[in-house]
Amino acid sequence: MIATQAYTNVAYGIKGLELLAKGLSPKETLNRLLMEDLGRELRQVAIMDSKKREAVFTGAGVPEWHGEAMGENYIVIGNLLAGKNVIPSIAEEFERTGGDLAWMMIKALKAGSESGGDQRGEKSAALIVVGTEKVEVKIKVDEHKAPINELIRKLEIRRR
Repeated sequence: MIATQAYTNVAYGIKGLELLAKGLSPKETLNRLLMEDLGRELRQVAIMDSKKREAVFTGAGVPEWHGEAMGENYIVIGNLLAGKNVIPSIAEEFERTGGDLAWMMIKALKAGSESGGDQRGEKSAALIVVGTEKVEVKIKVDEHKAPINELIRKLEIRRR
């Protein structure tokens, strides 16, 4: 898994997955990507491989408030957040919530939103969970006044 945001460089995802497939660790992959990128201080990147090894980077030029948290089976990154409580709220809820991955992720998103979320407000949300052989969950909400609540509603409908 590779996630890149802030001033996104989509090549991180493409090249990063190629490097992981060649056997590089997430840390080695991240170091290689950063070394080749003159705009690296504007990037926020998270990498986790199938062995649950993690690497994360938040450049000095990433918009405030930004942060990151890593734990067993997850990485949380964010920027342009309302404050420093958003990232810990997401991580804590992910760890606390039982059930499948989609439910854990959606509850974590809700906790982040309730602790301030994106300082620009929220208009859309998406959840994609890919298993080893297929897409398990793919839900998208655009232009909604409460997109995370709508995402939860759609997931609950899907489960019935």
